[in-house]
Amino acid sequence: MNHLPRVGMRMIKTAMAVCVCFMIYFLRGEEGVPVFSTIAAIICMQPQVENSRQAAFNRIVGTLVGAAFAVAIVYLVREIPWHYRFFRYVVISFTIIPVMYMTVLLRKTGATALSGIVLLSICLSNHGQPPIIDAMARSIETIIGILVSLAVNSMHLPRKKSEGFLFVTGFDGALYDENVGITPYVSFELKQLLHDGLPFTIATERTPASLVSDLKGVELKLPVIAMDGAVLYDVKDKRYLATNGLDREVADAICAHADQKGYHYFRNVVWENVLLIYYNDFKDFKNEAEKQTYLSNRRSPYRNYVNGEVPESGIIVYILLVLKDAEADELEAELRAMDTKNELHFLRDKSETPEEYCHLKIYHKNATKEYMLQRLMETIPQKKYVAFGSNKNDLSMLAAADLSYATADAIPEAVEAAHKQLRSYGGDGIVRKISHLYERLPWQKLPKELREAKKREE
Repeated sequence: MNHLPRVGMRMIKTAMAVCVCFMIYFLRGEEGVPVFSTIAAIICMQPQVENSRQAAFNRIVGTLVGAAFAVAIVYLVREIPWHYRFFRYVVISFTIIPVMYMTVLLRKTGATALSGIVLLSICLSNHGQPPIIDAMARSIETIIGILVSLAVNSMHLPRKKSEGFLFVTGFDGALYDENVGITPYVSFELKQLLHDGLPFTIATERTPASLVSDLKGVELKLPVIAMDGAVLYDVKDKRYLATNGLDREVADAICAHADQKGYHYFRNVVWENVLLIYYNDFKDFKNEAEKQTYLSNRRSPYRNYVNGEVPESGIIVYILLVLKDAEADELEAELRAMDTKNELHFLRDKSETPEEYCHLKIYHKNATKEYMLQRLMETIPQKKYVAFGSNKNDLSMLAAADLSYATADAIPEAVEAAHKQLRSYGGDGIVRKISHLYERLPWQKLPKELREAKKREE
């Protein structure tokens, strides 16, 4: 049996709750109207058991509120002559306002919709019974559905948690799709896994602020590895825990050589827990691609551009140049020749430039996702990790992981570096695999790579 993600399990539990409501209806000799209990069961099914308990109590209160208003309104509309019966419906319609407002006053806003449904079900029923009896019957039916939903949602298959492993994934091209962003499934499932204690983080080339802006409410508990592994950032406390910056003398030598060749550059600097991007005067930009990089990025609230000199206490995380491919090849070769101590790490990115241009990024040699992952793992209980990636800057992380997966559309180098490749595309496939590995059914075994990693640790 394959592991069922929470979305699928919730659907199954909802169907089971509806079925139980029908069974109760049959056991009661088919008395009552099962539509009310089944509707309540569907509305009240929650993704988490603790949410269901609170929702059940709130919706029982909402049911009683709707029933109480309904009894009063039924007696009232009976006084309206039959040939003015349209006004009966007007009165019932506008009674929904005080019913809903009462749930707000009682701080039971989760019961607002159900209180309105109960009101309408009682007011529009016509079974020849006194209103108070009809209200009691409808309330009982609804409360049955609420309690059945709570009971079914409390049922779960026992699972084994793989708590000894950290799960880490790339972001752009992996968890995040540039066309759709983070899918609703990824957002929902990841939130539930994190609530259950999943040790999880993200390793990205983005700045921390840019990453957080696109997480869509997914609250990470562990620090993230950002800027291609150059920084370790605590999302909760909003501070940089570690940086792998360039030596100031080395950075100055790189800038001096770029000045000599007539190239402009951007210096990305962490200073007093703020990321700043230092540049020379706008008129010093050497090509249209560089100008567009500046003009498009400076609009972002997550990038702070400064025209001036880098403070002495600032840490230069990396230097960025926007060059034609041939110019980047030449400059990289010259800088490598100057780098007699092998302190530099070079990365190219063509995703945001015209075809003949690239972003050339110059980092310290330790500014890699794999290196910063090791820094992170010195501070957490997990000493092994499972990695997911798709791009060139994921290679070291994939190769060093105890188990690694390349995404379905990963570049060939990432597929070669990883142990396995996912079949499903996008973030959905990654989160589904994480869920499968983290919460296993009793008869499901860990992959061979993880079993061997546990044995080595023992």
